[in-house]
Order: sequence, then C-alpha cells, then structure tokens
Amino acid sequence: MRKDGKQVLREHIIPKDPKTPKQLAYRMRFGMVNRCLSPLNKAIKKGFLKTDNAYRKEISKALSNAVLGEYPNYKMDYSKIQVAEGKIQLPTFVTAEVNEKMCVATFKWNPQLIFDTYPGRKDDQVNIVCLNKAIPEAVNFINAAKRSAGSATIDLSSKMIINEKWYTKDLHFWLYLSRFDLTQNSDSVYVKYEME
Repeated sequence: MRKDGKQVLREHIIPKDPKTPKQLAYRMRFGMVNRCLSPLNKAIKKGFLKTDNAYRKEISKALSNAVLGEYPNYKMDYSKIQVAEGKIQLPTFVTAEVNEKMCVATFKWNPQLIFDTYPGRKDDQVNIVCLNKAIPEAVNFINAAKRSAGSATIDLSSKMIINEKWYTKDLHFWLYLSRFDLTQNSDSVYVKYEME
C-alpha cells in the first residue's frame, strides 16, 4: 500500500472468531439459503431482466423472509422465493398437478386478462421453473405455452435427472410470463401442486 508516495507495510491481523451462538446461527442460516437458492441462480438472472445483482438481492430477501424455524433447525420456505420480476400481469387461478409415474406436470390458469392497469397480451409466453431440491437441480421450461392456451404440460424427464430416488415431494414450481419479444416479464408465482 502507498501513502504520500512511500511504500507502507501494514501488519496482518488475524480477525477474531469467537464463534458466538449468534454468529454460528447466522452462518448456518446464510449457508442454508445459499445452498437452497444456488440451483436457481440462472433462472433468477433470466427472470429479473431489469435488476442488477438479482441473485444477491434474492439471497438477502430469503434471509429475511424465507427461513423458518430456530437455530439449528432451519428450513426454507420456497413459497417466499421469487424467480422473476416485472410488470406484466400474472394469470389468475394458477394450479398444477404432477403425475409421478409419467414424470409430467400439468399447469392450468385463467387465460383472461383481468387488470387494465397492468400490461398483458394473449400471446405472452408462459415460463415454468422447476426445482428438485434433493438433487439439487433447477430447470427452466421457457415458452411452455401462450397465456391464451390456459394450460401447459411439461415433461420433467426431458430436462431433469430422473432416477429411482426421484420424489415429487422434493419438487417446487414457479410460473411467470414474458412478453413475446422477451423485453418484459411478470412477477413469478409459486405454484402449489396436487398429486394425480
């Protein structure tokens, strides 16, 4: 390091690490959030078109809003995670069913535009993000359907690792829309699903 044009050396001080209960709790919480959101990194970057450092911001939000339980028994509430952000209006009444034997998920929604104050078109693209937290792996199903279709079926085995240890209880889904020219997105919605 230089100061007033002269080379100055500074003594390296090893930081104290008392490992207080508060520090240990925060480290465990932070590590869990990082592990849980890491597979969603690419999906979040694609979903947040106009936000710099979107992934880091989602980590920060998850630390505040998506961690359940007390140290050391933390759990992630995936319904509090957002994988996309934008002004396009989301469809209403989004539902999903998963057929474990066929490895497919079917999503349904109301295709009608409801709000005059939010942009939206019949040809908006429906995008689905699927996370298998056990592997962990997340995949995007971009342009799975148009808003006007009212439903989409995705073949999970086409993009995900499916093996004998595959359980639907480990799956989490989000749905969001993109404008036809990919210049705008909607917010994402976490989709709870039923088993067929």
